[in-house]
Amino acid sequence: MTLGLNKRPTYIELLQAFPPRPIKTEEELFATQKIIDSLIDSAPLTSDEKDYLNILGTLVYEYEQTQQPVPDIYGVDLL
Repeated sequence: MTLGLNKRPTYIELLQAFPPRPIKTEEELFATQKIIDSLIDSAPLTSDEKDYLNILGTLVYEYEQTQQPVPDIYGVDLL
């Protein structure tokens, strides 16, 4: 996410570029994950970027909690 030349985006700029919303579809999940990946790739993060990343991570976590759980399978059942 490049909002300015050699300038790290502020929290407000991050919110304006990709406003966080509850994730309801796989497409929204992939779009959010793309932003998360771009932030992680630009480490070290500013405090604004860390706060924004925290919000996006929470939204992804909440979405994943609504999906079908993967059952714990061990031993012979795994095969």
